[in-house]
Amino acid sequence: MQKVNTTNPLTIPDEDCKAVQSDVGKKLVHEQNQTTTAKQKQKITKKDSLLANQDIKRWYDNLARSSLVTAEVKLRKLGRFCENNKITPMELVDLGLKSPRAVTDLLEDNITTMEKKRNAPQYIKSIITAVKSWLHHFDIEIKRRIKIANVDSTPTLADERIPDATELSELFNRANLRSGAIMALMGKAGLRPEVLGNHDARDGLMMRDLPELEIVEGIARFSAKPAKVVIRRTLSKAGHVYFSFITETGAEKILAYINQRMIDGEVLDPESPVIAPFSKYPRFRGKNEGRKFLSTAIIERDVRKTMRPRFKWRPYVLRAFFDTQLLIAESRGKIAHDFRVFFMGHKGSIEAKYTTNKSILPKVLMDEMRESFRKSQEFLDYETNLEREEEISRQRIVTSEEFEKLVTEGWQYLGTLPNGKIVIKNKQDSD
Repeated sequence: MQKVNTTNPLTIPDEDCKAVQSDVGKKLVHEQNQTTTAKQKQKITKKDSLLANQDIKRWYDNLARSSLVTAEVKLRKLGRFCENNKITPMELVDLGLKSPRAVTDLLEDNITTMEKKRNAPQYIKSIITAVKSWLHHFDIEIKRRIKIANVDSTPTLADERIPDATELSELFNRANLRSGAIMALMGKAGLRPEVLGNHDARDGLMMRDLPELEIVEGIARFSAKPAKVVIRRTLSKAGHVYFSFITETGAEKILAYINQRMIDGEVLDPESPVIAPFSKYPRFRGKNEGRKFLSTAIIERDVRKTMRPRFKWRPYVLRAFFDTQLLIAESRGKIAHDFRVFFMGHKGSIEAKYTTNKSILPKVLMDEMRESFRKSQEFLDYETNLEREEEISRQRIVTSEEFEKLVTEGWQYLGTLPNGKIVIKNKQDSD
């Protein structure tokens, strides 16, 4: 590689182009940038600053023993409250110890301010709950009944609806292989986004959680339909093991994604993630560098990116679709209520039996649950029924006399009904 009056080569790797522009004839000095240490590059976050205090760290760790996500959210909300009021968490505690009434007044004043800003009631509640939790850590009890207007309302979700058949079909057609697999697991099996990859990318759905997945001669396939998906206790929001099934259309999306990963040279084993980071080209992953799962935020980002700008839904609308369609199937007698509750990951009679029996159900019950799900597939895969609906729209039921006339006009015989009438299809429209 030649150099022309410069300290840098003419050819620069892509990742260095922004840092060092061509300095032909200028002799730019780049050495000072190269001496930057890792410590200088490391940014101290608001979370790090808060957790540097031992009392805050102790409170955070106590919350994290129950739920790490809850601990993260409450720490963030406490920090926001203190920023807005120009007070430190420890100063807030001192105020509460000196005058419980004063700190209660502060909470009420903040509610008034946030309501004037038209913040969502649930957002206001989450901040007040976090502050109360922090004060409770120091045995400071807020005895006054603090009210939040319309606390149970969700204005941002007021107009949200589930996709119809055409929209769902378009949504899956817009998706790449990974996004399609993610949406299939959410919309066709009812999984929460955090099941596929938790908030810090340390855990998620693995290949062993698809017990009927097998790889034969380098091709992935499911040995049973509908295929079973097991959700481990560590991935379950309610903290219990349960399972669901995925529809045949959803299974096809997952198999297409897994097969492409193997084509790209990835070696899969039972511990491999079902939804994995891109491996073909390295990407900067920040604190998640080296972790084999995707974080919940990235999983939701993939779905949101597929939806935008055409659709304004939340990614979670896919799980709502699963629940709604099974509810319709239940009303049609296709699936039992307890089965639907279990597949959604909620606690109920089936969950209690499944937990008590150490995740083992009688084969008869398992077969019944699988069969019920199979009967309900038409409500979950209804975007694939568009062609069937169009096919039916081209059909007519006629008498034998009418058939003799219409057959000369291009209509095709399909069959005879028990009442003697004939089903025909417009052959010309289908050509």
